[in-house]
Amino acid sequence: MPRVSVVLPAYNEAKRLERAVKEVTRALEMQGYDYEVIIAEDGSTD
Repeated sequence: MPRVSVVLPAYNEAKRLERAVKEVTRALEMQGYDYEVIIAEDGSTD
């Protein structure tokens, strides 16, 4: 299986981040991908 890296930008996304990660991982798992999720955050205030 292909290895997939997903980068999620997360500037001030505290309220949405958990859901976004769950949706991405669910979609990748349904396709059978070997994956990693990277959260890119720099200087959020939340």
